[in-house]
Amino acid sequence: MHLFRDLALREKEGNPVKVAVIGAGFFGSGLIRQLVHSEGIHPVIIANRTIERVLEALQRSGVPSSKITVCSDVSPARRAIEQGQYVVTGDLNLPYQMDGIEVVAETTGDMIVGAASALKAIQSGKHFVAANPEVQATLGAILRFQADQAGVIYSDMDGDQPGYIQKLIEQTRGAGFLPIVGGNCKGVMKRYATPETQAAYCKENNIKPWIATAAADGTKLSMEMCILANANGFIPAVPGMTGVQTSLDNLLTDFERAGLLDKGGIVEYTLGIPVGTFVIAHNDDPWVASEMQYFKMGKGPHYLFFSPHVLCQYESVPSIAEAALYGSAVITPLAENQATEVIAYAKKDLDKDRRLDGIGGFDCYGQIVSRRDYLAQGLLPIGLAEFARLKNRVAKDAPIRFSDVDIEENNIITRLREEQEQLFKQGSDLSGSPLNTF
Repeated sequence: MHLFRDLALREKEGNPVKVAVIGAGFFGSGLIRQLVHSEGIHPVIIANRTIERVLEALQRSGVPSSKITVCSDVSPARRAIEQGQYVVTGDLNLPYQMDGIEVVAETTGDMIVGAASALKAIQSGKHFVAANPEVQATLGAILRFQADQAGVIYSDMDGDQPGYIQKLIEQTRGAGFLPIVGGNCKGVMKRYATPETQAAYCKENNIKPWIATAAADGTKLSMEMCILANANGFIPAVPGMTGVQTSLDNLLTDFERAGLLDKGGIVEYTLGIPVGTFVIAHNDDPWVASEMQYFKMGKGPHYLFFSPHVLCQYESVPSIAEAALYGSAVITPLAENQATEVIAYAKKDLDKDRRLDGIGGFDCYGQIVSRRDYLAQGLLPIGLAEFARLKNRVAKDAPIRFSDVDIEENNIITRLREEQEQLFKQGSDLSGSPLNTF
Protein backbone atom coordinates (compact mmCIF):
# COMPACT_ATOMS: atom_id res chain seq x y z
CA MET A 1 0.00 0.00 0.00
CA HIS A 2 1.27 3.44 -0.93
CA LEU A 3 -1.22 5.51 1.00
CA PHE A 4 -0.20 9.04 0.14
CA ARG A 5 0.33 8.20 -3.54
CA ASP A 6 -3.16 6.69 -3.62
CA LEU A 7 -4.59 9.80 -1.94
CA ALA A 8 -2.78 11.98 -4.47
CA LEU A 9 -4.42 9.95 -7.23
CA ARG A 10 -7.84 10.48 -5.68
CA GLU A 11 -7.13 14.22 -5.61
CA LYS A 12 -5.99 14.20 -9.25
CA GLU A 13 -9.14 12.33 -10.28
CA GLY A 14 -11.27 14.91 -8.49
CA ASN A 15 -12.62 12.27 -6.16
CA PRO A 16 -11.12 12.89 -2.71
CA VAL A 17 -12.15 10.77 0.26
CA LYS A 18 -15.05 12.61 1.88
CA VAL A 19 -14.90 12.62 5.67
CA ALA A 20 -17.37 13.72 8.33
CA VAL A 21 -15.77 14.86 11.57
CA ILE A 22 -17.73 14.69 14.83
CA GLY A 23 -16.23 16.86 17.57
CA ALA A 24 -14.00 19.93 17.59
CA GLY A 25 -12.17 19.82 20.88
CA PHE A 26 -8.40 19.53 21.28
CA PHE A 27 -8.10 16.39 19.15
CA GLY A 28 -10.92 17.21 16.76
CA SER A 29 -9.71 20.74 15.96
CA GLY A 30 -6.24 19.42 15.20
CA LEU A 31 -7.72 16.68 13.04
CA ILE A 32 -9.72 19.27 11.09
CA ARG A 33 -6.50 21.18 10.42
CA GLN A 34 -4.68 18.05 9.26
CA LEU A 35 -7.52 17.05 6.93
CA VAL A 36 -7.83 20.56 5.46
CA HIS A 37 -4.15 20.41 4.50
CA SER A 38 -4.14 16.80 3.31
CA GLU A 39 -4.23 15.81 -0.34
CA GLY A 40 -6.97 13.46 -1.50
CA ILE A 41 -9.02 13.47 1.71
CA HIS A 42 -11.31 16.31 2.78
CA PRO A 43 -13.47 17.10 5.87
CA VAL A 44 -16.59 18.01 3.95
CA ILE A 45 -18.91 18.20 6.97
CA ILE A 46 -18.01 18.90 10.59
CA ALA A 47 -20.51 18.54 13.43
CA ASN A 48 -20.08 19.91 16.92
CA ARG A 49 -22.61 21.10 19.47
CA THR A 50 -20.76 24.40 19.69
CA ILE A 51 -20.28 25.47 16.07
CA GLU A 52 -18.00 28.33 17.10
CA ARG A 53 -15.30 25.76 17.88
CA VAL A 54 -15.53 24.41 14.34
CA LEU A 55 -15.48 27.87 12.77
CA GLU A 56 -12.40 28.76 14.81
CA ALA A 57 -10.64 25.54 13.77
CA LEU A 58 -11.37 26.15 10.09
CA GLN A 59 -10.30 29.78 10.32
CA ARG A 60 -7.03 28.85 12.03
CA SER A 61 -6.52 26.25 9.30
CA GLY A 62 -6.66 28.99 6.68
CA VAL A 63 -10.16 28.33 5.31
CA PRO A 64 -11.83 31.59 4.19
CA SER A 65 -15.36 32.26 5.45
CA SER A 66 -16.57 32.24 1.85
CA LYS A 67 -15.80 28.50 1.73
CA ILE A 68 -17.89 27.69 4.83
CA THR A 69 -21.62 26.99 4.97
CA VAL A 70 -23.38 26.73 8.32
CA CYS A 71 -26.63 24.78 8.16
CA SER A 72 -28.72 22.07 9.82
CA ASP A 73 -30.87 20.82 6.93
CA VAL A 74 -30.09 18.01 4.52
CA SER A 75 -30.78 19.72 1.18
CA PRO A 76 -28.64 22.85 1.66
CA ALA A 77 -25.89 20.75 3.20
CA ARG A 78 -25.83 18.46 0.16
CA ARG A 79 -25.75 21.42 -2.22
CA ALA A 80 -22.93 23.04 -0.27
CA ILE A 81 -20.82 19.86 -0.37
CA GLU A 82 -21.43 19.53 -4.11
CA GLN A 83 -20.15 23.12 -4.50
CA GLY A 84 -16.95 22.35 -2.61
CA GLN A 85 -17.97 24.07 0.63
CA TYR A 86 -17.08 23.00 4.15
CA VAL A 87 -20.39 22.34 5.93
CA VAL A 88 -20.53 23.19 9.62
CA THR A 89 -23.44 22.05 11.75
CA GLY A 90 -24.56 21.77 15.35
CA ASP A 91 -26.75 18.79 14.40
CA LEU A 92 -24.75 15.66 15.19
CA ASN A 93 -27.17 13.56 13.12
CA LEU A 94 -26.75 15.47 9.85
CA PRO A 95 -23.50 13.80 8.67
CA TYR A 96 -25.15 10.36 8.45
CA GLN A 97 -27.71 11.71 6.00
CA MET A 98 -25.09 12.94 3.54
CA ASP A 99 -24.47 10.93 0.39
CA GLY A 100 -20.88 10.18 -0.52
CA ILE A 101 -19.41 10.35 2.99
CA GLU A 102 -17.00 7.43 3.18
CA VAL A 103 -15.68 7.75 6.74
CA VAL A 104 -16.98 9.26 9.96
CA ALA A 105 -14.18 10.37 12.30
CA GLU A 106 -15.35 10.85 15.88
CA THR A 107 -13.26 12.71 18.44
CA THR A 108 -15.69 13.88 21.13
CA GLY A 109 -14.44 11.78 24.06
CA ASP A 110 -18.07 11.51 25.15
CA MET A 111 -19.19 7.91 25.61
CA ILE A 112 -22.87 8.40 24.72
CA VAL A 113 -22.10 10.58 21.70
CA GLY A 114 -19.33 8.22 20.64
CA ALA A 115 -21.47 5.09 20.85
CA ALA A 116 -24.40 6.76 19.09
CA SER A 117 -22.10 8.08 16.37
CA ALA A 118 -20.63 4.63 15.81
CA LEU A 119 -24.03 3.01 15.48
CA LYS A 120 -25.38 5.66 13.12
CA ALA A 121 -22.28 5.49 10.92
CA ILE A 122 -22.44 1.71 10.74
CA GLN A 123 -26.17 1.69 10.03
CA SER A 124 -25.73 4.25 7.25
CA GLY A 125 -22.96 2.20 5.62
CA LYS A 126 -20.06 4.48 6.50
CA HIS A 127 -16.71 3.45 7.96
CA PHE A 128 -16.17 4.64 11.53
CA VAL A 129 -12.78 5.65 12.96
CA ALA A 130 -12.69 7.11 16.46
CA ALA A 131 -10.43 8.71 19.01
CA ASN A 132 -12.63 7.54 21.87
CA PRO A 133 -10.91 4.77 23.84
CA GLU A 134 -13.62 4.79 26.50
CA VAL A 135 -16.16 3.54 23.97
CA GLN A 136 -13.93 0.91 22.37
CA ALA A 137 -12.77 -0.45 25.74
CA THR A 138 -16.40 -0.75 26.90
CA LEU A 139 -18.30 -1.60 23.71
CA GLY A 140 -15.69 -2.42 21.08
CA ALA A 141 -16.70 -6.02 20.53
CA ILE A 142 -20.37 -5.33 19.80
CA LEU A 143 -19.50 -2.38 17.55
CA ARG A 144 -16.95 -4.50 15.65
CA PHE A 145 -19.61 -7.22 15.28
CA GLN A 146 -22.18 -4.78 13.94
CA ALA A 147 -19.65 -3.18 11.58
CA ASP A 148 -18.74 -6.61 10.21
CA GLN A 149 -22.41 -7.36 9.63
CA ALA A 150 -22.77 -4.08 7.73
CA GLY A 151 -19.57 -4.55 5.72
CA VAL A 152 -17.83 -1.46 7.07
CA ILE A 153 -14.76 -0.76 9.21
CA TYR A 154 -14.79 0.02 12.93
CA SER A 155 -11.41 1.20 14.19
CA ASP A 156 -9.61 3.23 16.79
CA MET A 157 -7.74 6.20 15.33
CA ASP A 158 -4.01 6.20 14.71
CA GLY A 159 -1.79 8.70 16.49
CA ASP A 160 -2.76 7.62 20.00
CA GLN A 161 -1.00 4.87 21.95
CA PRO A 162 -3.03 1.82 20.85
CA GLY A 163 -2.43 2.54 17.18
CA TYR A 164 1.26 3.20 17.69
CA ILE A 165 1.80 -0.03 19.59
CA GLN A 166 -0.30 -2.02 17.13
CA LYS A 167 1.90 -0.83 14.25
CA LEU A 168 5.00 -1.89 16.20
CA ILE A 169 3.47 -5.31 16.84
CA GLU A 170 2.66 -5.79 13.17
CA GLN A 171 6.08 -4.54 12.05
CA THR A 172 7.97 -6.83 14.41
CA ARG A 173 5.78 -9.80 13.56
CA GLY A 174 6.24 -9.08 9.87
CA ALA A 175 10.03 -9.00 10.37
CA GLY A 176 9.96 -12.49 11.84
CA PHE A 177 9.87 -11.66 15.55
CA LEU A 178 7.32 -12.83 18.12
CA PRO A 179 5.80 -9.88 20.03
CA ILE A 180 5.49 -10.80 23.71
CA VAL A 181 4.94 -7.39 25.35
CA GLY A 182 3.00 -4.39 24.07
CA GLY A 183 4.03 -1.45 26.23
CA ASN A 184 3.14 2.13 27.06
CA CYS A 185 5.38 4.65 28.83
CA LYS A 186 3.97 6.78 31.64
CA GLY A 187 5.96 9.38 33.53
CA VAL A 188 4.14 9.13 36.85
CA MET A 189 0.99 7.53 38.27
CA LYS A 190 -1.38 9.60 40.45
CA ARG A 191 -3.95 6.97 41.34
CA TYR A 192 -6.06 9.29 43.50
CA ALA A 193 -6.05 12.32 41.20
CA THR A 194 -9.32 14.26 41.00
CA PRO A 195 -10.60 17.16 38.89
CA GLU A 196 -9.56 19.43 41.78
CA THR A 197 -5.97 18.20 41.94
CA GLN A 198 -5.67 18.52 38.15
CA ALA A 199 -7.35 21.95 37.87
CA ALA A 200 -4.18 23.99 37.34
CA TYR A 201 -2.89 21.56 34.71
CA CYS A 202 -6.25 21.74 32.89
CA LYS A 203 -6.21 25.51 32.85
CA GLU A 204 -2.63 25.64 31.61
CA ASN A 205 -3.24 23.14 28.80
CA ASN A 206 -6.88 23.99 27.96
CA ILE A 207 -8.22 20.47 28.45
CA LYS A 208 -11.26 19.15 30.25
CA PRO A 209 -10.82 18.17 33.93
CA TRP A 210 -12.13 14.63 33.48
CA ILE A 211 -9.65 13.98 30.65
CA ALA A 212 -6.70 15.17 32.74
CA THR A 213 -7.89 13.17 35.73
CA ALA A 214 -8.37 9.95 33.75
CA ALA A 215 -4.86 10.37 32.33
CA ALA A 216 -3.31 10.99 35.75
CA ASP A 217 -5.07 8.21 37.66
CA GLY A 218 -4.27 5.50 35.10
CA THR A 219 -7.77 4.97 33.72
CA LYS A 220 -6.84 6.25 30.27
CA LEU A 221 -3.75 4.02 30.30
CA SER A 222 -5.84 0.95 31.14
CA MET A 223 -8.39 1.85 28.45
CA GLU A 224 -5.65 2.14 25.84
CA MET A 225 -4.03 -1.13 26.85
CA CYS A 226 -7.43 -2.84 26.89
CA ILE A 227 -7.90 -1.80 23.25
CA LEU A 228 -4.47 -3.18 22.40
CA ALA A 229 -5.05 -6.40 24.34
CA ASN A 230 -8.41 -7.05 22.71
CA ALA A 231 -6.92 -6.52 19.25
CA ASN A 232 -4.23 -9.15 19.90
CA GLY A 233 -5.54 -11.59 22.51
CA PHE A 234 -3.07 -10.26 25.10
CA ILE A 235 -3.78 -9.99 28.84
CA PRO A 236 -2.13 -8.14 31.76
CA ALA A 237 0.36 -10.20 33.78
CA VAL A 238 -1.49 -9.04 36.92
CA PRO A 239 -4.67 -7.00 37.42
CA GLY A 240 -3.83 -3.38 36.63
CA MET A 241 -0.47 -4.39 35.08
CA THR A 242 2.83 -4.16 36.96
CA GLY A 243 4.13 -0.68 36.13
CA VAL A 244 7.88 -1.27 35.94
CA GLN A 245 10.03 1.60 37.22
CA THR A 246 12.80 1.83 34.65
CA SER A 247 14.70 3.84 32.07
CA LEU A 248 15.05 3.29 28.35
CA ASP A 249 18.56 1.86 28.77
CA ASN A 250 17.44 -0.62 31.44
CA LEU A 251 13.97 -1.52 30.19
CA LEU A 252 14.74 -5.00 28.88
CA THR A 253 16.79 -5.92 31.93
CA ASP A 254 14.15 -4.65 34.35
CA PHE A 255 11.36 -6.51 32.55
CA GLU A 256 13.39 -9.71 32.71
CA ARG A 257 14.01 -9.22 36.43
CA ALA A 258 10.28 -8.67 36.95
CA GLY A 259 9.55 -12.00 35.22
CA LEU A 260 7.57 -10.38 32.43
CA LEU A 261 9.30 -11.95 29.43
CA ASP A 262 7.86 -15.44 29.81
CA LYS A 263 4.14 -14.66 30.14
CA GLY A 264 3.10 -15.14 26.52
CA GLY A 265 1.46 -12.04 25.11
CA ILE A 266 0.93 -9.29 27.70
CA VAL A 267 0.23 -5.58 27.92
CA GLU A 268 2.34 -3.56 30.34
CA TYR A 269 3.55 -0.07 31.16
CA THR A 270 6.63 1.64 32.53
CA LEU A 271 7.12 4.45 35.02
CA GLY A 272 10.00 6.86 34.60
CA ILE A 273 10.10 7.20 30.81
CA PRO A 274 8.04 10.34 30.11
CA VAL A 275 6.49 9.35 26.80
CA GLY A 276 6.68 6.65 24.16
CA THR A 277 5.45 3.21 23.23
CA PHE A 278 7.28 -0.05 22.76
CA VAL A 279 7.16 -3.71 21.90
CA ILE A 280 9.40 -6.42 23.27
CA ALA A 281 9.75 -9.20 20.74
CA HIS A 282 11.54 -12.56 20.72
CA ASN A 283 13.64 -14.40 18.15
CA ASP A 284 16.18 -17.06 19.16
CA ASP A 285 17.71 -17.66 15.71
CA PRO A 286 21.55 -17.31 16.05
CA TRP A 287 21.74 -15.79 12.56
CA VAL A 288 19.21 -13.12 13.58
CA ALA A 289 21.10 -12.55 16.85
CA SER A 290 24.31 -11.86 14.95
CA GLU A 291 22.66 -9.33 12.67
CA MET A 292 20.69 -7.63 15.45
CA GLN A 293 23.86 -7.19 17.47
CA TYR A 294 25.44 -5.53 14.42
CA PHE A 295 22.39 -3.22 14.29
CA LYS A 296 23.02 -2.27 17.95
CA MET A 297 19.79 -3.97 19.07
CA GLY A 298 21.43 -6.14 21.72
CA LYS A 299 22.38 -9.78 22.01
CA GLY A 300 18.83 -11.17 22.10
CA PRO A 301 16.81 -13.28 22.15
CA HIS A 302 14.59 -10.42 23.39
CA TYR A 303 14.66 -7.12 21.52
CA LEU A 304 13.19 -3.73 22.31
CA PHE A 305 11.40 -1.78 19.57
CA PHE A 306 10.68 1.74 20.84
CA SER A 307 8.80 4.74 19.44
CA PRO A 308 9.67 7.98 21.28
CA HIS A 309 6.61 10.11 20.61
CA VAL A 310 2.79 10.15 20.55
CA LEU A 311 1.53 12.81 18.14
CA CYS A 312 -2.24 12.18 18.21
CA GLN A 313 -3.99 14.21 15.50
CA TYR A 314 -0.76 14.70 13.53
CA GLU A 315 -0.79 11.01 12.62
CA SER A 316 -4.53 10.32 12.56
CA VAL A 317 -5.29 10.98 8.89
CA PRO A 318 -3.79 7.71 7.54
CA SER A 319 -6.11 5.58 9.69
CA ILE A 320 -9.11 7.41 8.22
CA ALA A 321 -7.77 7.06 4.69
CA GLU A 322 -6.94 3.36 5.11
CA ALA A 323 -10.54 2.59 6.05
CA ALA A 324 -11.78 4.24 2.85
CA LEU A 325 -9.07 3.13 0.43
CA TYR A 326 -8.30 -0.37 1.65
CA GLY A 327 -11.12 -1.38 3.99
CA SER A 328 -8.50 -1.69 6.72
CA ALA A 329 -8.65 -0.96 10.46
CA VAL A 330 -5.57 0.31 12.29
CA ILE A 331 -6.74 -1.40 15.48
CA THR A 332 -10.03 -3.12 16.22
CA PRO A 333 -11.13 -5.89 18.61
CA LEU A 334 -10.58 -9.46 17.50
CA ALA A 335 -13.81 -11.01 16.36
CA GLU A 336 -13.08 -14.30 18.13
CA ASN A 337 -11.62 -13.24 21.47
CA GLN A 338 -12.35 -10.65 24.16
CA ALA A 339 -9.30 -10.77 26.38
CA THR A 340 -9.67 -7.90 28.85
CA GLU A 341 -11.96 -5.39 30.57
CA VAL A 342 -11.33 -2.14 32.45
CA ILE A 343 -12.84 -2.32 35.93
CA ALA A 344 -13.89 0.41 38.40
CA TYR A 345 -11.90 0.61 41.64
CA ALA A 346 -12.75 2.94 44.53
CA LYS A 347 -10.52 6.02 44.89
CA LYS A 348 -11.73 6.45 48.46
CA ASP A 349 -14.14 4.79 50.87
CA LEU A 350 -17.51 4.99 49.11
CA ASP A 351 -20.76 4.93 51.05
CA LYS A 352 -23.97 3.13 50.22
CA ASP A 353 -26.47 5.12 48.10
CA ARG A 354 -23.74 7.16 46.38
CA ARG A 355 -24.25 7.78 42.66
CA LEU A 356 -20.86 7.16 41.08
CA ASP A 357 -19.32 9.84 38.88
CA GLY A 358 -17.44 7.50 36.55
CA ILE A 359 -14.34 8.06 34.44
CA GLY A 360 -12.10 10.97 35.41
CA GLY A 361 -14.03 11.85 38.56
CA PHE A 362 -13.67 11.77 42.33
CA ASP A 363 -14.92 8.22 42.96
CA CYS A 364 -13.26 5.66 40.69
CA TYR A 365 -10.15 4.77 38.78
CA GLY A 366 -9.98 2.08 36.12
CA GLN A 367 -7.67 -0.92 35.95
CA ILE A 368 -7.33 -3.51 33.23
CA VAL A 369 -8.08 -7.13 34.17
CA SER A 370 -8.46 -10.32 32.19
CA ARG A 371 -11.90 -11.22 30.93
CA ARG A 372 -11.67 -14.37 33.06
CA ASP A 373 -11.21 -12.31 36.25
CA TYR A 374 -14.05 -10.01 35.21
CA LEU A 375 -16.43 -12.93 34.81
CA ALA A 376 -15.29 -14.88 37.87
CA GLN A 377 -15.61 -11.90 40.22
CA GLY A 378 -18.59 -10.12 38.68
CA LEU A 379 -16.66 -6.86 38.27
CA LEU A 380 -18.14 -3.55 37.10
CA PRO A 381 -16.63 -2.00 33.94
CA ILE A 382 -15.70 1.59 34.61
CA GLY A 383 -17.51 2.58 31.42
CA LEU A 384 -20.78 1.76 33.24
CA ALA A 385 -19.86 3.38 36.55
CA GLU A 386 -21.42 6.79 35.89
CA PHE A 387 -24.80 5.13 35.46
CA ALA A 388 -24.60 3.21 38.75
CA ARG A 389 -25.61 3.83 42.36
CA LEU A 390 -23.96 1.94 45.19
CA LYS A 391 -26.11 -0.37 47.28
CA ASN A 392 -23.13 -1.48 49.38
CA ARG A 393 -20.23 0.32 51.00
CA VAL A 394 -16.96 -0.13 49.03
CA ALA A 395 -13.55 0.38 50.64
CA LYS A 396 -10.79 2.45 49.07
CA ASP A 397 -8.86 0.55 46.37
CA ALA A 398 -11.39 -2.29 46.30
CA PRO A 399 -12.88 -3.33 42.95
CA ILE A 400 -16.55 -2.46 42.50
CA ARG A 401 -18.75 -5.39 41.58
CA PHE A 402 -22.10 -5.60 39.84
CA SER A 403 -23.46 -6.90 43.15
CA ASP A 404 -22.46 -3.57 44.74
CA VAL A 405 -24.55 -1.39 42.41
CA ASP A 406 -27.84 -0.77 40.73
CA ILE A 407 -27.58 0.45 37.13
CA GLU A 408 -30.04 3.33 37.11
CA GLU A 409 -30.03 4.37 33.46
CA ASN A 410 -31.31 2.69 30.34
CA ASN A 411 -29.29 4.37 27.60
CA ILE A 412 -27.28 3.47 24.54
CA ILE A 413 -24.23 2.47 26.61
CA THR A 414 -26.07 0.16 28.97
CA ARG A 415 -28.15 -1.35 26.16
CA LEU A 416 -25.17 -2.02 23.91
CA ARG A 417 -23.22 -3.48 26.81
CA GLU A 418 -26.08 -5.90 27.50
CA GLU A 419 -26.19 -6.82 23.80
CA GLN A 420 -22.45 -7.42 23.90
CA GLU A 421 -22.73 -9.77 26.88
CA GLN A 422 -25.60 -11.65 25.25
CA LEU A 423 -23.59 -11.98 22.05
CA PHE A 424 -20.71 -13.51 23.98
CA LYS A 425 -23.03 -16.03 25.60
CA GLN A 426 -24.23 -17.17 22.18
CA GLY A 427 -20.95 -18.83 21.33
CA SER A 428 -18.06 -16.40 20.95
CA ASP A 429 -14.86 -17.55 22.67
CA LEU A 430 -14.40 -14.65 25.04
CA SER A 431 -13.07 -16.40 28.14
CA GLY A 432 -10.15 -14.05 28.69
CA SER A 433 -7.40 -16.49 27.74
CA PRO A 434 -4.83 -15.16 25.26
CA LEU A 435 -4.92 -16.62 21.81
CA ASN A 436 -2.63 -19.62 21.51
CA THR A 437 -0.14 -18.02 19.12
CA PHE A 438 3.03 -18.14 21.20
